[in-house]
Amino acid sequence: MRYRMTNRIACALALAGLALVGTHSAYATGFSIYEAASRATALGGAFTANADDGSAVFYNAAGLSFIEGQTAELNIIFIKPDFKFSGQLNKTDPLQTGEGDPQTFLVPGAYYTHNGGGKFAFGIGVYAPFGLGVKWKDPETWVGRRINYDVTIETVYVTPAVSFKASESLALAIGLDIAHQNLNLNKFTPEPDFGTNAIDTEIDGSSNINVTPSLGLMFRPDEKISFGIMYHFKKTMVFDDADATLKNVQSPSEIWAGNLINGLGGSEQKLSSELNLPYILSFGLGYQFSESFRAEVDYVRFGWSTFDQLVLDFDNDNLDQAIDFNYENSWQVRIGAEFDLNEKFTFMGGFVRDKTPQPLAAVSPLLPDSDRNDYSFGVAYHAATYDITLSYMYVDGEERTNIENGEPVRNDTDYPFGTYAANANLFGVGFSYHF
Repeated sequence: MRYRMTNRIACALALAGLALVGTHSAYATGFSIYEAASRATALGGAFTANADDGSAVFYNAAGLSFIEGQTAELNIIFIKPDFKFSGQLNKTDPLQTGEGDPQTFLVPGAYYTHNGGGKFAFGIGVYAPFGLGVKWKDPETWVGRRINYDVTIETVYVTPAVSFKASESLALAIGLDIAHQNLNLNKFTPEPDFGTNAIDTEIDGSSNINVTPSLGLMFRPDEKISFGIMYHFKKTMVFDDADATLKNVQSPSEIWAGNLINGLGGSEQKLSSELNLPYILSFGLGYQFSESFRAEVDYVRFGWSTFDQLVLDFDNDNLDQAIDFNYENSWQVRIGAEFDLNEKFTFMGGFVRDKTPQPLAAVSPLLPDSDRNDYSFGVAYHAATYDITLSYMYVDGEERTNIENGEPVRNDTDYPFGTYAANANLFGVGFSYHF
């Protein structure tokens, strides 16, 4: 009996580690957050060819060569995700349905740029291009509690960058993406025979610092046309010493509850793992149709195929697991336009078609991902020395079911099977000051 219990919990703990891969989710497919600034968000993220404010550090650092003087910029994006699940067996049974607990996440974007008019321009930025937040209501009865009832992953980049203006129309840039990641996951493990919540598992950890380069190119052959390329290299975030804490849910009188934890070597466990982040490659083409109206279209490629397997290495070797995900490379098409009403006000709008990298077998309570359409708009106010930008984006995810031809796509009863839906509202505010 103890052997069966120990093996079951070992498997459940290993599945808990899936949260290490599930990172922001209701905002761009996979777990990327492409919204690094309020203005770029209003333009649907179509900013690689223009990149003429501080967020160029992320979208295309070669744009630093075309920004005059010094600027300091602060952006906050408020993200409110919404998740729903309808089970295969009974779409109205509370035990077979679920919805996300309301949450609001704050995504920062802070930048400083300096261009003294010479060959070189500099910039530094702090932003969060990957992250996840999925919390389900009524965790004790939520049908997906064996996989996840609350997960948060935060990834912060600090990127110093330098741009070299090779000619009046061409600039080349290089930066260093210095990244750190935090993870917190909560899930329930059942008693094997009766399905009762037995253990509340929490995994919490911080990654090592990771440093990779980023590249940018901008070509402006005349006043109307702008072409840009941006590339951020893939990363491997290493977790050397994450904590796994096991807590009894049953009362002390249930002797088997304590035996479950004791059979695993105690309530405090250690594990190591690695999380692969994809490369980001963007091509942008911008055109100035008139003095007051410009538009841009970007094609963005994410190298999610690097995200094929997660290996969990516990101090207790009996818990070690290797889990396949088999993500695919994915793409986005981003379109944005802005119109200067006068010297004081600019209006912006954008559209995104976002293709998911997640195979159907990986759709779960950790990250119910799908193809998406994003719609955005915003307004900017310009003063003599500062700008204020307000933006809004609606992320409309397509419903997705992990059932094909009436059968679950995954042979695992811990995963709830049915239809998932996810969308998000993003509100942004940005303030930039020109020295």
